[in-house]
Amino acid sequence: MYSRTDLNHVHGFCFITSVDVQHTHTMAGTTSCGIPYGANHVHRYKGVTSCDRGHVHCYFGMTGPALYLADGSHVHCHSGITSLTHNHIHHYCGLGYPSY
Repeated sequence: MYSRTDLNHVHGFCFITSVDVQHTHTMAGTTSCGIPYGANHVHRYKGVTSCDRGHVHCYFGMTGPALYLADGSHVHCHSGITSLTHNHIHHYCGLGYPSY
């Protein structure tokens, strides 16, 4: 289970955004180190999507608390919306890669 000494880790992530205006974008990156959140922890993330149809979107957020798996690893949920570009946004939601 989680202890405050376990904050020195990051998670990779790679998601595809929702389809809006007949296209999607890829979001990929690495979170910050863990941040205490009650008896659990979260991570910050930010980045720029892939370029599609001549534009990109910025995104940033905070993951949900750790979701522990049977093998002792854990994942975090990422969800939100991208910045407004070319009069539209994209939604995203997914789980980052596990960390032990």
